[in-house]
Amino acid sequence: MPTPGNPQRRFRLADDVLWDEYGEACREVNGSADRSDDIRKHVVAVVAEWKKRRQAS
Repeated sequence: MPTPGNPQRRFRLADDVLWDEYGEACREVNGSADRSDDIRKHVVAVVAEWKKRRQAS
C-alpha cells in the first residue's frame, strides 16, 4: 500500500527474460540490482535534456 506522498508509479514490461537480463546488466554496470534507481536516473536525464532544449528555443 502506498504511503502518503508516494504514488507508487508503475510500468509494464511483459518480457520476463529481458527484465531478468536488465537486472543482471544493472548489477554489472551499476554494482546494484536496483532497477528502479536506474529507471529513475534515466527519467531525470530525459527531463533535464528536454528542459535544456526548451530553454535554448
